[in-house]
Amino acid sequence: MRNKLKKLFLSLGQEHLVPDIDSMSESDIERCLEQISQWSDELVSEQRRSWQTRQSPICFESFTDCSQSQDQPVGLQPQIGVLILAGGQGSRLGFKGPKGCFPLLGKSLFERHSEKLRINQTPLAILTSSLNHHETEAFFENNHSFGLQDVTFFSQKTMPLLDESGRWFWETSGRIAEGADGNGSVFEAFERSGGLKHFVDRGVEVVHIIPVDNPLADPCDSAYFSFHVSRQADLTVKCIRLDDPQEPTGRLVRGGDKLTIAEFAELTNEQRNCNLFANTGLLAIDIHLMRSLANQTFPLHWAWRTAMHWENGKSCQKYSWKAERFIVDALFYAKNGQAICYPREECYAALKEKNLIPQIEQILIKRERANRIY
Repeated sequence: MRNKLKKLFLSLGQEHLVPDIDSMSESDIERCLEQISQWSDELVSEQRRSWQTRQSPICFESFTDCSQSQDQPVGLQPQIGVLILAGGQGSRLGFKGPKGCFPLLGKSLFERHSEKLRINQTPLAILTSSLNHHETEAFFENNHSFGLQDVTFFSQKTMPLLDESGRWFWETSGRIAEGADGNGSVFEAFERSGGLKHFVDRGVEVVHIIPVDNPLADPCDSAYFSFHVSRQADLTVKCIRLDDPQEPTGRLVRGGDKLTIAEFAELTNEQRNCNLFANTGLLAIDIHLMRSLANQTFPLHWAWRTAMHWENGKSCQKYSWKAERFIVDALFYAKNGQAICYPREECYAALKEKNLIPQIEQILIKRERANRIY
């Protein structure tokens, strides 16, 4: 087993890890071999090529005009299924466990999303990760699925993290540092799990994709779906207009004749000032496009983030490269991608950091008071 791992590291170009193997226990070696087995040769090669060209320039045109939600009448409604992106942990909120379990004013994020689906018993699918899959399933089971009758869970894959030189590194003894491969893998994972077929069998026509950390998301927004149908769109982005061009969110732009989204880090200051329509992460996608996207491999995007490193028998936090596939790249494959702009206070309050908790709780209190009045 020990020699097998050494040969494997050499074949993968990770020879810098070979000296550490002699001090590893048999159980650590077995665990490491099992971990690496989940990453195909094609994935490792793709990641290496992508890292070497990660600084390629981004070319696009500005997106300066967008349809407004207040101008949209409510019309024909498609059959809806909801998919929540919930692969992350609550560590940035100071919370141990899946982010979707984090409580706001006594209700978890999962409960806040689920209660909006109870009236129509809308089918719900939840994307998890290896970090939180079993905890998420158990949380729903312990809470009787918050009254929902059709909830399915499926998990995304992982990829190794890279150090500043583009090499693997240890997270703990016997475990390579890894991270979820990004929400862009949701289509392949959903199809692989059987969840996509289940939605098709339920008659779902449009899938509403929602990030778990946005408690203002309305999974059954009739005006949004009417717009999607009336424009004969196969993918519709719900966006907001920013007041601050330096707010670190992705922006809607034009790439040739396609609507697309550029990440904040990919934009110059001038480009940020010219493109103020921001991505909320809320997407409506036709089920037929979902089926097509399950067979596509989305490109990798790179972020420089902190991660735990195991060095000299101790854990420390250092920056590393994380590769992710982005769900918004689905716009490239859409025949008719559209966008509709909503007032921020109606649809977007993303809980990304601990310091945002009081602000978002105040937003929820105001909304709940308004709903009682009306």
